[in-house]
Amino acid sequence: MNVERHAAAGARPAAEGATVALACVATALAMVMFTLPMSTLVTLANTMGASVMGRTWMLSAASVGLGAGLLVSGALADKLGRRTVFVIGAAVQAVFLFVGAGLPNPTLFTIARIGQGLGAAAMLATSLGLIAQVTTPGHQRTRATGLWGASLGVGILIGPLLAALLEPAAGWRSPYLLVGLLSAGLTAFSRVLPANPASPAPAGRIDYLGAAALIAGPSALLAGLVLGRTGWGQPAVLVFLAAGILIIAAFVVHERRTEHPLVDLRLFTNWQFVTVTAAAFTAGFGVISLTSYTPTLVEQALHGSPLAGSVPLVIWSGLSVLVSLVARHLRGRVTPETQLALGLVVIGAGLATLAPLHDGATLLRLAPGFAIAGIGTGLLNASLGAQAVATVPAHHASMGSGVNNTARYLGSGLGVAVVTSTVNPASPQALLQSWAVPVTICAAISVVIGVAIPLYAKVSRKGAPARETTVAG
Repeated sequence: MNVERHAAAGARPAAEGATVALACVATALAMVMFTLPMSTLVTLANTMGASVMGRTWMLSAASVGLGAGLLVSGALADKLGRRTVFVIGAAVQAVFLFVGAGLPNPTLFTIARIGQGLGAAAMLATSLGLIAQVTTPGHQRTRATGLWGASLGVGILIGPLLAALLEPAAGWRSPYLLVGLLSAGLTAFSRVLPANPASPAPAGRIDYLGAAALIAGPSALLAGLVLGRTGWGQPAVLVFLAAGILIIAAFVVHERRTEHPLVDLRLFTNWQFVTVTAAAFTAGFGVISLTSYTPTLVEQALHGSPLAGSVPLVIWSGLSVLVSLVARHLRGRVTPETQLALGLVVIGAGLATLAPLHDGATLLRLAPGFAIAGIGTGLLNASLGAQAVATVPAHHASMGSGVNNTARYLGSGLGVAVVTSTVNPASPQALLQSWAVPVTICAAISVVIGVAIPLYAKVSRKGAPARETTVAG
């Protein structure tokens, strides 16, 4: 009997550790997939003969897939089982990485990137839910979500470097094939994940109409933002933006009326949930959108190589990983809202140093700003993961993760639209001169929201103390 107890006690931590490790690896691979084109976009576009709009879509297509799939994946995972949706996501990402590597046409490549984003969305939405499922609130979960936050930075660190290093030696397809193989390999280890359903959602049918609207709305909105980079007055842009807003509005009305909603809108009455969602959106709009364009800046304005273009991302993401691992020790010493606010303000301060740029500027000029932004991102990521699952009921953990990550990529879509519509790539000098505009916008938004979060939290805490409940487990 004692032997059986000891065996069970030893097996449970091992299973928890394996689940956390697999969730973090999957998150890192999703970020590797997302960042692969950043450092080699110019080479990739020239190889495929892509137009300016084609390049924009090649860079942004994965964001469309992520934005469209995160909320649906999170909601379905809480109903169908997180392991099931996780495995489907890994398989979908792998398949579309293989397909994309075999398509030298920019339009088909873009479609494949959307598919890759959909697969990554399922892995991202379920990874935090799985972590919440096997860990208990407190030190154990704080450590696990800190590792999850670090895995975001690890993926962003590896992606551009991997593409920049493999492309000259083995061709542009090689990094996509490699990541596809690794993604497929995740499915072989799915047995370590808790069986379905480990944390079942309330019984009820699946809201397929809501799922369709939740895919169509963000997709139309992000498509409008992508197209808007070549002119906001175009009929197609206005149609996509209007359709996205109307579909999302119709989704909200439908979810309020249906008996079995896909997304529990009552989550948005929790001010803590609102603050963490706002912080994720701001991170996407600010630092993620600006870093997405930085390799292009380095190659076209600073005359650097694709590998040089990935250096600022390596500095930023590398420091974010280190700080995420250390920042978990802040849990309990500062409030989550304070940590979110501090992260955004530090990010804003770092971004503010990136402009102006003048002729003769080098990578060394960009390094301090990205280092500071990396510190802020690490602080933010360490808190985002924990709060995304701590501010929702246990059976909605994947939905909470889906909402949080959707906010991040909708923010990124809007931010990249602002960046690309305010820079002038007509010449290296014009690009350098115009760079200050998006930098100022992204830095200002980061600081303003960072300052607003603790003020909003203070008012909300006084006005509705009963809602300050953290429900996870």
